[in-house]
Amino acid sequence: ECVYETLEDAGYTRESLGSTPGMGPGGNVGVYVGVMYEEYQLYGAQETMLGRPMALAGSPASIANRVSYFCNFHGPSMAVDTMCSSSLTTIHLACQSLQQGECEAAIAGGVNVSIHPNKYLMLGQGKFASSKGRCESFGIGGDGYVPGEGVGAVLLKPLAKAIADGDQIYGVIKGTAVNHGGKTNGYNVPSPNAQARVIGRAFQKAGIDPRTISYLEAHGTGTSLGDPIEMTGLTKAFQA
Repeated sequence: ECVYETLEDAGYTRESLGSTPGMGPGGNVGVYVGVMYEEYQLYGAQETMLGRPMALAGSPASIANRVSYFCNFHGPSMAVDTMCSSSLTTIHLACQSLQQGECEAAIAGGVNVSIHPNKYLMLGQGKFASSKGRCESFGIGGDGYVPGEGVGAVLLKPLAKAIADGDQIYGVIKGTAVNHGGKTNGYNVPSPNAQARVIGRAFQKAGIDPRTISYLEAHGTGTSLGDPIEMTGLTKAFQA
């Protein structure tokens, strides 16, 4: 089992986390970052076309690698782009890394910024964006979502170690599971059966009774296509 907490509440600095006994020189701490929309290079192309040559890096790996560099962390360091599931996928990968002994602590999270009009043009063309400027998840008449900006990260450690270190523990991750919908009616169309299977696998790995679950966080894109599929997947998983 892994737990999640924050660096601030745990009272860690980059030096103290990196010098925790047993972590070795520099700290065997992993960094996993979920990210989407790497559009900085578009500004470089625009400036170059205007006669002001400018090369801007477009590698999302720099997000994770700069954290590892700044903090002198020696664990795995990577950026992950699985679109809307990127942040949760980083937590899944970080937990696996902890369980396999690749690192003794991990920072996992995600960042999403809106830096260029291309993002909104793409969302509009693909009919992902709400025509009303409001997201109405699981509501009647919803036709899209509204993108937001934010960054968040949690510190992951094995439960026994967090207890021994006296950390502020926010929650225990009992199990995680990841899959893909495969071939459906369209590239942007999710699969209710695949969603049911991945939820079922998470139940099994966590070893919990689904009847004890009292709270769910959902994707909830606020669309007439995606929301019913998500509800169907949840229903199938709990019915089983």
